This record gives sequence, structure tokens and C-alpha cells, in this order.
Amino acid sequence: MRYTLSKEFIGYGHYRLTVKDESGKEKSAVTGNIDLVSRLSSELEVEREKATEEAINYVLQES
Repeated sequence: MRYTLSKEFIGYGHYRLTVKDESGKEKSAVTGNIDLVSRLSSELEVEREKATEEAINYVLQES
């Protein structure tokens, strides 16, 4: 199944990560992992892909 990931700054170094699946169902989790969040915006495509996969797995496990 394919997922899309979005991030939203919610304050004090915390972000809400939201994963949406192909059917439109959403799951969210809050993280303070700034390293992960910064890697999601990396200039290196390989690093962004790894971070996205890690973030999606985190949200799916947490929710």
C-alpha cells in the first residue's frame, strides 16, 4: 500500500506527522525527533526517502 506523509509544526520543537493511505484514511503521531524532521527536508533524495520511510513506520506503530 502506498502512503503519503505530511508534517506540521505544533510548537516547542514538536511536529505532527500524518500518514494518509490510498483510501484516504489518516493516522497521526507527534514527534520531537528533530533529526528525523530535518532529514525529511534533506537536499539528498536518498536521505529524504529513508527519512520518509522511517517517519511512516513511526506513525503506523504509534497510532
